[in-house]
Amino acid sequence: MKEYYSSFRWAVPVAFSDAVNLCRFEEGDVFYDSPLAYGDCWKEAGDKIGFSLQVRYPARSSTAVKGAGAVFEKNWSSEVRIDLYENLTLTKSITTTQGKLYTALWKNDLKVLESKETLAMPIRLKHIMKLLKKAPKELSNYSKNHLTFVLPRDMANPVSKAKYQKIKAALAECLEGDPIILSPSEAGIINCADIAPTLDVALFKVNLNSEEKLIDLIKSAVYAPSKNAKISMFRLASHGFVV
Repeated sequence: MKEYYSSFRWAVPVAFSDAVNLCRFEEGDVFYDSPLAYGDCWKEAGDKIGFSLQVRYPARSSTAVKGAGAVFEKNWSSEVRIDLYENLTLTKSITTTQGKLYTALWKNDLKVLESKETLAMPIRLKHIMKLLKKAPKELSNYSKNHLTFVLPRDMANPVSKAKYQKIKAALAECLEGDPIILSPSEAGIINCADIAPTLDVALFKVNLNSEEKLIDLIKSAVYAPSKNAKISMFRLASHGFVV
């Protein structure tokens, strides 16, 4: 059974995580407005699909890309060409930008593909921390008097996903149940409409009496000092915060 990014209005399978993370959709990528298109019965699905699209340009890349944040920003305004289908019939070919295609899939707004406006990029992982820190009351409601580590995640970003797993493993002995996963709105962030649809917030509630001990465990999971380091360069704020 396929998994999808639930905050995209179109059916965007998790298998497209690299494309979403880098904002680079490539030749041959096909998207449908209904997850039924990815089911076992194509004949039945065909009656349910309103719109679909196929990317014609750019060509597929054969090299791995590093530095996803900067690449996302660069790709946002780069060109992409697509064929748009209605009821599986080709209606038009469109030249637009990667950012507008991302937005169309995210918000189910096909008009944006041909818009002349310059679209702002969504709020992404490196910017969400400040918004979370303005919502301590909502987060404290979930912690219920337990020390809790708040970790924003990007579920399209392999580094972010790996960090979550490492912290979960490091805190396994003291976790109070499974980590709590919240949408940005559930975490108390106001005006979430511009937050990237792959972001959520993980809460690690622990049965520890010492915040210092909790921070040490998190440090052990995410920090690898260089051999020649004379002082620790670990900054908890680069990863999350404790409530």
